[in-house]
Amino acid sequence: MENTMQASSTARIDRDRLECVRGQINFARRAPDENAPAAPAVDGLDVSLVSHEVEIRNARPIVNELSLDREGFILIQHKASSVTESDPVILAEKYQHEMLPFIKDYFNASRVTTVDVGGVTVRSLDEASETRAWGGKNQRTVRNRGAGFAHVDYSPVAAPMIAARDSQLQNIEIRGYSRLMIIQAWRALSPPPQDFPLAFCDASSIPPADLVHVFQNKYGISIGALFPHYNPAHRWYYLPDMTPDELFLFKGYDSDAHYEPRSAHSAFDNRRAYPNATPRKSIETRFYVYYD
Repeated sequence: MENTMQASSTARIDRDRLECVRGQINFARRAPDENAPAAPAVDGLDVSLVSHEVEIRNARPIVNELSLDREGFILIQHKASSVTESDPVILAEKYQHEMLPFIKDYFNASRVTTVDVGGVTVRSLDEASETRAWGGKNQRTVRNRGAGFAHVDYSPVAAPMIAARDSQLQNIEIRGYSRLMIIQAWRALSPPPQDFPLAFCDASSIPPADLVHVFQNKYGISIGALFPHYNPAHRWYYLPDMTPDELFLFKGYDSDAHYEPRSAHSAFDNRRAYPNATPRKSIETRFYVYYD
């Protein structure tokens, strides 16, 4: 009986039977004659986008099964006292200082630095965009839109170069390392349900042939990113009713798996399921995690 109960408790959940919603996500056009409506162009992107309706599974029943090395994203419980700060500039500064030691400890890293370009951003869909009063050039503390297109923020070739550039911008000595990860963190600040939640594509469901290298021109530089083509075999997930004590961590890059794709992500409009949802407010951060 004990062995039966143990086997039952460790059995994996059938992910094809999870509850799901449907949402529109924009993808890189696969072919000129792709049967999908064209999506609006995005400033700074050299890629043609098309829109597809995607089935997005509720990941709550499988949060304990998720892995950064397999799916590319995880959900953890983490309280941050700074999230109650109302001033977005002060919030961003305090949050960055609070998260740095947490990320270093969580990943047992040798050292952790922040991303100068786009390092901490508050997205408030019902507030005006606000220029940052600290940090990198031409950044904004508050952005009033989310990225509604599937993407991985860093291509494998670009990631180490961007890491070195950000160290230079912050006058941090460039040192050798045995491993580099770019870890991105995202949490909702507004009460649930969120109208435009963040969705993740299981990295293990994305074959390399489905990814296209894209240059994204922003902050005065060109940054290499990866954009997926639409594929109905991709597995997309989201977390309904997120609270500020829940934190998504996902990999933007890992030198130990240099050419393996990471989890693509995108915001999507979920007001079909929650028509009375309040506008989403969230905070996102990016960290370079080094091992000597």
